[in-house]
Amino acid sequence: MPTLFLPIILSVIGASTIIAFFSFIADFVTPFLRPSQIYHFLHSAPGPSPSSPPLQAWALVTGTTAGIGLQLCHQLASLGFNVVLHGRNPSKLEQVQKSLSAKFPTRQFRTLIIDATSAPSAPDSFKDIVARLSDIHLTVLINNAGGIPSGLPASDQHHSAPYTPLSELSHSMIAATISLNLTFPVMLTSALLPILSHRNNGPALVVTVGSFADNGLPLLQVYAGAKAGLCKAMEAVGGELNIPPPPPNLVPSLGERKKEVLIHHMRIGNVTGVSHSQKPPSAFRPDATTAAKAIIARVGCGKTVISPHWGMALQSIFSDWAPWWVKQHVFGNVMAELRNEVLLAKKSG
Repeated sequence: MPTLFLPIILSVIGASTIIAFFSFIADFVTPFLRPSQIYHFLHSAPGPSPSSPPLQAWALVTGTTAGIGLQLCHQLASLGFNVVLHGRNPSKLEQVQKSLSAKFPTRQFRTLIIDATSAPSAPDSFKDIVARLSDIHLTVLINNAGGIPSGLPASDQHHSAPYTPLSELSHSMIAATISLNLTFPVMLTSALLPILSHRNNGPALVVTVGSFADNGLPLLQVYAGAKAGLCKAMEAVGGELNIPPPPPNLVPSLGERKKEVLIHHMRIGNVTGVSHSQKPPSAFRPDATTAAKAIIARVGCGKTVISPHWGMALQSIFSDWAPWWVKQHVFGNVMAELRNEVLLAKKSG
């Protein structure tokens, strides 16, 4: 009798495997076939008085003086958004603002000077941000600022190089890395969600830019941990925004239904054309412009957490499915090679 059921059992296993395989393929491909929903957030709002013109849509992008952040500003302005440019260097921000204003004369640009490595230690700074944005119709927030902090005191400069063992990192470097890559974007999102979810005349968008380092890359341990925390935090925020509000009889102040807020966490892999990499672009290493276009293209793709570029998405399959010992070996070799390149460049310089 057991042998009679063997073909049935094998058939069920085979059918289940085929269904799982094609479900995986559909889940992987579908987000790249959906058109971007970025225009969904390009809506106006009534002016402060009946005679005032409608308020145009604004986007706030953090970390805009170079790389993906700068290219995101170009993409958003070309689509019709006015853009708030965030950074910590006034002169660089002024140059970016002038360049964007010259290229997009019909768009408006303003600057927001905040040091993301220190702002979380002064909570009032977020109240100031909200106050400074109170006169605009903010519909998009892109938390792009991140990386290995620079500009630390001279005593910490030898601790600020990438690919540094944990035992050689100063405590101030560790704190600054966590602040820049986790605490600041979460606190900024927390401060602006009431504006995005209540005051708007339509839906709003929050995007955080993550990193494949969240796999736990060696020699990037603090940065990796911060990005992993950011990924899970935004995934949780996306979930909580879909929970129905409590009944008015339980919490009267929260009984009003909030406006739609879409949350995306975009996991980015190796990118060229940025401060730490000037290698030629390739299928699996796009330049900053291509990465920014991919981020915009994946808005409304149906997933909260996604690798926006198809080459990065293929790479993420390995990190998601490979056994831990395989990843440990591969990641260790890759990071050792990157560390050696930096050390060789220092020695040659």
